[in-house]
Amino acid sequence: MPKAMEIDADLLGQSPALAAVREQVKGLLQRVASGRLPAILIEGETGTGKGLLARMLHRGGPRAGRPFVDVNCAAIPESLLESELFGHEKGAFTDAKQAKAGLFQAAHGGTLFLDEVGLLPVALQGKLLKAVEERTVRRLGGTRNEPIDVWMISATSEDLRAALRGGRMREDLYHRLAVVSLRLPPLRERGEDVVVLAEHFLARACAEYGRPAKTLAPDARAALRDQAWPGNVRELSNVMERVALLTDGARVTAAMLGLSETTAVTAAPEEPSLNDAVSRLERGRLVEALEKAEGNLSRAAALLGIPRNTLRYRLRRHELRPEGEKKSQ
Repeated sequence: MPKAMEIDADLLGQSPALAAVREQVKGLLQRVASGRLPAILIEGETGTGKGLLARMLHRGGPRAGRPFVDVNCAAIPESLLESELFGHEKGAFTDAKQAKAGLFQAAHGGTLFLDEVGLLPVALQGKLLKAVEERTVRRLGGTRNEPIDVWMISATSEDLRAALRGGRMREDLYHRLAVVSLRLPPLRERGEDVVVLAEHFLARACAEYGRPAKTLAPDARAALRDQAWPGNVRELSNVMERVALLTDGARVTAAMLGLSETTAVTAAPEEPSLNDAVSRLERGRLVEALEKAEGNLSRAAALLGIPRNTLRYRLRRHELRPEGEKKSQ
């Protein structure tokens, strides 16, 4: 198990919400030092550090020296998911020139991390449930079950309870994957942590790029606190990396941060109309879903819980065009 100081360094911050997660993780790693490992579901908005937490659990658990296999369920085309997860035999489909083990078998003895597990097609969820329950997999085109031993850690930025109600998530699979649930809070709920993290990311970026050390001016600290941070910790890290690279001088001001006023908590001097507020919120959700689905309209629609045609209509209304629109989807 990693030392407590290592957990504190990975889950940086002192807000009550994050401190609660940190204590959960420490207690969990103490209890799983040997014996059976419970399936863990990590919940949180995009950019909150779910992948980081999954890797920390692996490093701190009894399988630290074994494989850690990271699977982004949103990044693999639906037609390839079954083959990628479970493997295939030679001749199972047109391009299957030779047999190939799946990611379950690649993770044998270690940890399998399924990121954005809520985007798995319902038909494939049944096969995943069978693999988790029986601890075996059958390759695509195969006739025999092969044993697997993996520690299942999953993550989602979606509300899986809503997905259950909408029929997009199997209830039996949800309960199998969420034996233990951990929720990472969004950055806007973490108060002063945003400044602590900004200083950490700024110092790290300056060191990695060989730039002189920089400090945050009081107005920069205030601007960081006022920002809504829809991209959470990932967005903050990117901002500080850009600042380290593109600014001169030892003192970073609010103007140097280049933060967008449209996403600042206190940016607007007067309350927007209800229609404007709803429109901005909808546009932000559309952009976020497209980014997470890498421009794939089907996956973006699934993330938003709306039909694909409805998604296309709303994209046109907001004059948005996904980068991959010309590609086959």
